Amino acid sequence: MYRVKKTHKYPIIDIIRRSLEESSLPFYWITENDVSKRSFKKDDGKVKISTIDSSKGLDFQAVFIVNIDSMPFPLEDDKEREVSLFYIGMTRAKEYLCLSYSAESEFTQYLDQILQKRKQKKTEIEKIN
Repeated sequence: MYRVKKTHKYPIIDIIRRSLEESSLPFYWITENDVSKRSFKKDDGKVKISTIDSSKGLDFQAVFIVNIDSMPFPLEDDKEREVSLFYIGMTRAKEYLCLSYSAESEFTQYLDQILQKRKQKKTEIEKIN
């Protein structure tokens, strides 16, 4: 899943599609057009590509949300909507969730803080044992 079709920097969907094609992974772009969301087959063995917005009501065994560093989206004024979209994207995963980012944003800083706290807690537990 990705936040928007094109950020102010680059078209993320083109990068996703190219990477899947280069890896010879079959894929189906759910949000390519109006018909594609209604006609996709969940269990066809293809990687599904979707915006977070269009994933509402769907669920998948594994979900990869890419380019989280684009959130909150710079052109979006409603930060609560961005948080809600992030939550929606994460809760589409039934078993596995992978969050991917390569730069800093308000959301990635929050995720990094959570990771640091978990590492710190693990270290404290190991010292006690």
